[in-house]
Amino acid sequence: MAIEWTEERVAALETPQIKNLRENALKRDVAALAELCSAELAKRNADKPRRIGQPRSEAKQFEHDMADQIAAVGKTLAEKYDLSEATAKAKSEGVKGFKAHKLLDSKGSAKLGGMQRDGSVAVDRYISYRRGKDIVTLSVFLLKDQPLESHEFQVIAPLTMLDGGKPVAEIRPTATPAQKQSADGGLSFKDLDSAAAAFDAVLAKIAA
Repeated sequence: MAIEWTEERVAALETPQIKNLRENALKRDVAALAELCSAELAKRNADKPRRIGQPRSEAKQFEHDMADQIAAVGKTLAEKYDLSEATAKAKSEGVKGFKAHKLLDSKGSAKLGGMQRDGSVAVDRYISYRRGKDIVTLSVFLLKDQPLESHEFQVIAPLTMLDGGKPVAEIRPTATPAQKQSADGGLSFKDLDSAAAAFDAVLAKIAA
């Protein structure tokens, strides 16, 4: 027995079902049913083509890829050390104004650094961990108007925790006093593996 399609019956369907029903109605030349489906889809704004986002620029794609690679390092190290916020808080009891750092951003990627946020550098994406008064970060850093291959991977941490570390002002010479850095020392690298190893070494000290 053929179904008698009404506005109510069509309206009770999910949008993909209505689209399939309309397609079948058009194939079978059932114009009235096709019109019912089209009317319901119009009410739902379901026939509008989806807006296709603009493709990422080369620089934005680079930033996105690097942020994900740094996040992957963070996820690996989070399996090696206890970097939970709960442990950080417990180990930082008595430190005035302590606020635990989320290792990654809400999407599971590297966080957006302040120097990129204020537009003073092209790329500043990082992961970080805080315990007590000490903060350690691993970042990808690129100055404005520089080619992508000029980027650096940086480990910023207390100078006393870094092997061969330099004052952070040497690592980030363009930073202003207002762009307060998270620690007084740093190391810079051209490859992520070396930076990740240095970050691992610092985490071993701060999370001990």
